[in-house]
Amino acid sequence: MGDSEIEPHGTPEQAGTPRQAADIDLIVVLDDARPATEALDAFSSAQVARPHYYLSQAGQVYQLMAAGRSGTYLPKAIYGGRWRNLKRIALSVALERPAQWAYSDEQLRALDQLVALLLARHQLSVTALATLLPDVIGRLRVVAYLPPPPPMPYDEAEVVLGTGAAGEADLFAALFMESYKPLAGPGSMRQAFAIRAGQQNLGAPIGRNGPPPVVVDGRSFNFQPYARDTLFNEGTDYAAVQHLSALFEPNANGIPTHGLARELLAATYRLALDAVQTAGVPISGRTTLEPGWRFHQVARNAGYGPPLSGNYRTPCQRYAMQVFAGETLYTPVSELGGYRLLSTTAPSDPAYTAVWQETYRVARAPYQPDDPMHRHAVALRLGAPLSGPYQAVLNGIAYRVQIWAHDTLFQEGPDGQIRRMSELAKPAGVASWRPKAPNQTAPPPPSTRLAPLVSDGGAGTPIPGDIDWPPRPKFNIITDTNGARARALGDLQWKPAQGITITITNDWAEKHIVEVNIPQLLQIPGVKNPILKFHRIAAEQLRLLFVAWEAAGLMHLIKTFDGAWVLRVIRANPSMLSNHAYGTAFDLNARWNGMYKVAAFVGATGSVRELVPLANAHGFYWGGHWNFDGKGASDGMHFEWARPL
Repeated sequence: MGDSEIEPHGTPEQAGTPRQAADIDLIVVLDDARPATEALDAFSSAQVARPHYYLSQAGQVYQLMAAGRSGTYLPKAIYGGRWRNLKRIALSVALERPAQWAYSDEQLRALDQLVALLLARHQLSVTALATLLPDVIGRLRVVAYLPPPPPMPYDEAEVVLGTGAAGEADLFAALFMESYKPLAGPGSMRQAFAIRAGQQNLGAPIGRNGPPPVVVDGRSFNFQPYARDTLFNEGTDYAAVQHLSALFEPNANGIPTHGLARELLAATYRLALDAVQTAGVPISGRTTLEPGWRFHQVARNAGYGPPLSGNYRTPCQRYAMQVFAGETLYTPVSELGGYRLLSTTAPSDPAYTAVWQETYRVARAPYQPDDPMHRHAVALRLGAPLSGPYQAVLNGIAYRVQIWAHDTLFQEGPDGQIRRMSELAKPAGVASWRPKAPNQTAPPPPSTRLAPLVSDGGAGTPIPGDIDWPPRPKFNIITDTNGARARALGDLQWKPAQGITITITNDWAEKHIVEVNIPQLLQIPGVKNPILKFHRIAAEQLRLLFVAWEAAGLMHLIKTFDGAWVLRVIRANPSMLSNHAYGTAFDLNARWNGMYKVAAFVGATGSVRELVPLANAHGFYWGGHWNFDGKGASDGMHFEWARPL
């Protein structure tokens, strides 16, 4: 943006009073609730305070006062720990935003360009951006600000909606925007966070993308929580979208005490609960992030996402509970310090109805256990409802819709099949978009720098053609000897089904199998859903393993993903369960690493040997280390969990 694109309004050089050469320290951005015509007419009066710049919904930038002059548009506010008159140290920017209006695409593009111009002109960093917000007792404070991300340029993220036979993409986009309505307000699939969340099936947004940003060691981070993860970027590098889940150190359980991961997690709690309260749901109980609380530790470790309620007791006073996007955690008050999962609670349990009724409070809808959509969502474990079922006309067709945290269900007509939004084809630009690499010119400050994700685990440099590389780890698999596997993984009762498949005859799966989100799976050809079912004991280590492989630049080695939780016996021993039946194993590149064959060598197409050291470091044993014939015949496709970390 240049000065030629900024339209003078009135006489900017005569408005206000001289700044008297005072330095400009801040650029303060505020919303103006009046329509542009009304606001600009008012600013024309000599008696009305005016901002330096005004941006209309149409994207037109007006200059009302020269930068070298100051006025009384900005009120006094607390800045640097004391009340300050901001008029001499700040430029002011007003945005047209009447109540319930969203910023327009044109307005956000213009704001992005104006901010860049002002920061460069006045030699300021992005930390000079600010807005004014009231504190808990109503005093205005200067707080950090980052503009909402503008739409991605079309050459970076063109969203091409389907037509005709490809109309599923239109429906996906419409349903995804529906998922914004409960807690995030209007959304746009041309913004980087929305594109990434839709592409990765991160579920519904749990709060707006708005001020204030997270500030760590002088660096500002924009963020938005979704049900499965929180997305963020640094400064105005909007296309460099990153995932909060990737910041947690490998093998680290619990909640970090400091640094960017901790601050983003705490901000996620605040923003999510603010969104719930703004939607009209009274918040009961404690709402802050508490690292020592069992509920919060479990929610972080299992990836249950942002909280949707405080930590409180049910009206019957029998249970302590907290609703998270992906799961409701509760415990009888006689067992405080423990936790139970609503998704694994039997309908006959006295807690079942009481906790479900409380979970539906977030949706501002009655609990209707016999509704087909509710039953479908419960079977799929879609987390918490964000709405009750309702009718919506999307792209000219009437649907019955219910928004859940992890997915949106829809049904065309009263007798139509209930389907999931995530199963639909995505718009071409959503499916193909890739985030920009974050700016690496400034290394993370010491308090946020993470421990290295990449280590050879003592394996040394990969050796092409070496049948003994990588070396065998110092641990082994868990076997059925003396009941060790049942003690570690639970007592799975079963009976033969057809062929090598089995049927589980007890409630083992409800107690032990969980869904784990592995976004990196979408980088593998043919994989369309990043959600795996895996044993609870190994789920977090599995997620961290794929984070580590991605960080090490190894994901390109994975040509195929060939399954994880499969209810079957061992092919060579039909009396013994495979670890796939326990949900602790997965297969990669089966075509090149078949059973009873020598695993593909380092450097050859389909080799997984380069992946093994990090798998061992994350507690997984490689089937390529089983030398069945003394000549290297093994099960090179196979990885199984073998030890906790």
